Formats: sequence, structure tokens, C-alpha cells
Amino acid sequence: HLMTSDEIVVVATLDEKVVGFACGQSFNSFCYSSAVGEITELYVEKNARRLGLANMMISVLEEELISRGVKSMKILTGSKNEAAITTYRKSHYVIDEVVVLEKEL
Repeated sequence: HLMTSDEIVVVATLDEKVVGFACGQSFNSFCYSSAVGEITELYVEKNARRLGLANMMISVLEEELISRGVKSMKILTGSKNEAAITTYRKSHYVIDEVVVLEKEL
């Protein structure tokens, strides 16, 4: 429920129609000296892609998260999702060599 969440949701509009959204959050941990930000979702409709909307939404999320004290950001995406990786690289994200292990509970 967004009213009780610290999640940030940004929407992109084109001709007064919502054509994309991005979600982000910040969290503090005993293990990190400052808040960490994460972009958790990013989507732009096919007919609105390649207009720079994704990078604009990333920029808005970053600005809001920086205002919350975030000093570093992370994004998780599939290693074969070339379109997403290209988009994130345009916003100066670099690929880390972290391996993600997952388990269904």
C-alpha cells in the first residue's frame, strides 16, 4: 500500500496518457554507512520507447533518493535483458560482478 510505504513511484506521460512508470526505494542497514537506493521497476510502453522517458524517470528517482541521503544506487535486471542494460548504462550505471542466488520458500 503506497500510503504506508517509502516507495517512490514516477510516471511518464505522453499526450496526457501514462506510458511508463518507475519505482524506487531506499533502505538503511547496519552493514552500510549510508542509505542505499534501489530502482525496483522500470517500464515504458513499446510505442513510447526511445524517447528518453526511461532515463528521465531514473533521474527523478535518483534526485528523490539523494534527498533521502542515498549515496549509492543499485538495479537488478536479467543478464540477457540488453535493452534494460543499455538504458541503465545511458544513466551511467555499470555492471557489477555480483552473482545473485535465489531460493523459493
